[in-house]
Amino acid sequence: MAFEPRGAPSSTLLVGAITEAPGNKIRTASMIGWLDEMISHFDGLRVYEVTSSMSTEPGDLEDVGIQECPADSEEAGCADVCKGCPGRELCLSEVSKPDPEQEIIDTRLRAIKRKILVLSGKGGVGKSSIAAIISQILANDGRRVGILDVDVCGPSIPLLMGVADEPILDSQWGWKPVISPYGKIKTLSVGSLLSSGSQAVVWRGPRKTALIRRMIKDTLWGRLDDLIIDTPPGTSDEHLTIIKLLSTTNPDGAVIVTSPQKLSAGVVSREIKFCQKMAIPILGIIENMSGFCCPCCSDVSPVFSSGAGEYLAKKYDVPLLACLPLDPKLAAAQDGYNIQRLDSDSPVVAILRKVMAKLSDFKCNVAN
Repeated sequence: MAFEPRGAPSSTLLVGAITEAPGNKIRTASMIGWLDEMISHFDGLRVYEVTSSMSTEPGDLEDVGIQECPADSEEAGCADVCKGCPGRELCLSEVSKPDPEQEIIDTRLRAIKRKILVLSGKGGVGKSSIAAIISQILANDGRRVGILDVDVCGPSIPLLMGVADEPILDSQWGWKPVISPYGKIKTLSVGSLLSSGSQAVVWRGPRKTALIRRMIKDTLWGRLDDLIIDTPPGTSDEHLTIIKLLSTTNPDGAVIVTSPQKLSAGVVSREIKFCQKMAIPILGIIENMSGFCCPCCSDVSPVFSSGAGEYLAKKYDVPLLACLPLDPKLAAAQDGYNIQRLDSDSPVVAILRKVMAKLSDFKCNVAN
């Protein structure tokens, strides 16, 4: 089944300009009203049938009848797979047209030396936690760091970086990211644009795509040594959008995160295949929650079935960067992950420090 919102406005409404409000704060009544208006259109769902020849048997995606989206090709909006797609009209209106904003986007991104994506097809494996910690590790080494959260529906970065209540500022040069107190890291997330942390963003692909474009094009990142990009689970709109935006400035690679279970390995393998298809260099795999670290003696005991990280590394010939234990000290951090406070006691921070030292001279492994 597929779902379509009743009375949803044209997706092109999202790309309209946001007017400045008093105080130059984007998260003002004007901005909140704009977001609320977009969300309020999803007051109901109309259900219609979608026929598919896809097999219901389990197995790799390559073994079933799933056709890839041709959005970036000349067949965009015209291929058989486009019939019934809610984004077909948008593709038809943009096909064969050069992106008029790509030059502006490239100018922003060329000022950033290194761009690293944190990916995983599976949700709940700790992508945001790892992204927050490695950004602070880099900042503590004297590097200029930014972190971008493109998880539109479930942003976690504002809380993890200690900026949950801080608004994004607007200026004549663009959006000014919030500065995290943990390492003075430039932080941008849709969570900083919402009126409350509990507000749901119920958007379809074109609206997510337009917002992510604005987060790159209209943000005053300035000159950075590193931009860490935290992504949502899956291999869909957000991932395709950010990779397309980065494509002309050559992202340095992706860190793939998995949990130890065999089920997670099956899902994360699709993310690796996604990187291969999109020609994204894979820096390596991190197996998170690999055992429990005792808060008293620091011994690590296995909790889940293990080996997913090693299995994926061998199967796809990519490095296994680390196996991180569950650390109660991180779980108890209510005001975000301040590694200055956790560094002396947390084995997770110590392991990730070694990982980032390896990646500083690591040659990316691009799968053919």
